[in-house]
Amino acid sequence: MLYICTVISKISQVLIESQSMRLSKFEIESIKTLSIRHFGSGTKVSLFGSRIHNELKGGDIDLLICVPKESQSTIRSKINFISDLILTIGEQKIDVVLDSFDKTDNATFLTTIRKTAIQL
Repeated sequence: MLYICTVISKISQVLIESQSMRLSKFEIESIKTLSIRHFGSGTKVSLFGSRIHNELKGGDIDLLICVPKESQSTIRSKINFISDLILTIGEQKIDVVLDSFDKTDNATFLTTIRKTAIQL
């Protein structure tokens, strides 16, 4: 699973250079900073869904958060992350999918997300 997140990271960097997303630099930095604060230093965050397409309007912020195996990611961590993010960037609809490197549940759903996700 660690390998998959690393590959996504490298591919995403290329995509970011060639494709913008509908998040400000402030929003991106806030998401990255808060994800590390709530889930640990090895955390990787990717954006997926409608916000990766500049031609679309509106839409919520869909985040895939790959958390390290040793992270104590809990529902409370997820709620605190979303709460802090809303306080920082303002009221918005935010969806968070957690992917710990050792879990295999939701494998089909995660595979679908990874195909288009762009790492922040």
